[in-house]
Amino acid sequence: MDDPNAKTGIGTIMTFSFILTFLTALGLAIFITLMGAVTWMAGAKVGAVAGVLFCASAICNSYLYEKRPFALHIINGGYNVVGCIIAGIILAMWH
Repeated sequence: MDDPNAKTGIGTIMTFSFILTFLTALGLAIFITLMGAVTWMAGAKVGAVAGVLFCASAICNSYLYEKRPFALHIINGGYNVVGCIIAGIILAMWH
């Protein structure tokens, strides 16, 4: 990061990232409530399904049109799937 212009706006990026992550967790909490998931395994399953079917598929769809390398599909999609699984476990156990 030697480019000084690349460092501008980091506060805005972090703010919107927090808002979007909160919205993902809120949606996951709604799914977990509707599914009646109250164990860590049920939360992990709901998180995995949401992560793969919503988060990873949306990222990979965008990356297809941007012609990004397949490794980025796996890394960024996987990161979101793991995050949804962890959030699912936490939300299911927090009832």
